[in-house]
Amino acid sequence: MLKEIGIFEEYDRLINALRGRGALLITGVEKPNPMTIGWATLGVIWGKPVMTVLVRPSRHSFFLINSHEEFVVAVPPADMTKQLAFCGTRSGRDHDKFTECSFTKENGVKVKVPHIAECPLHYECRIIHKNNVDAGRLDPAIPMQYYPNGDLHTIYYGEVMGVFKREN
Repeated sequence: MLKEIGIFEEYDRLINALRGRGALLITGVEKPNPMTIGWATLGVIWGKPVMTVLVRPSRHSFFLINSHEEFVVAVPPADMTKQLAFCGTRSGRDHDKFTECSFTKENGVKVKVPHIAECPLHYECRIIHKNNVDAGRLDPAIPMQYYPNGDLHTIYYGEVMGVFKREN
């Protein structure tokens, strides 16, 4: 059963996942696609709770997130390392990751993007702003390290509509 919790109640769990094995960005509705991410922020912008995620235009998730203007960030359990590796190295253009990872789709509560039932924590977000990373405005070391091929991210600012924790 899912229980709605406070926006920042499981902040440490989210950050530990991002700094460690990663979290899953879920985009799309008809054919949803989970993609492993290691970069995200959670805070307050414009008086709203906001999560930012970064997606490169070359990713299938880029098309999906722009098509639906919503996303979910799922924090996986510790034993999901193989699925995280798969979702971080395979494209949703070529693979149905929900099927191939044996994920169970579960309806979102406040957004149309689904949850992964096997994940204990989900942040449901509605996009309120997006902008492209401008390499010319970054510290010069960052583009050299993270953008050697120029595939710059788009940053999505999602108002957190709800945070849902699975209770046993």
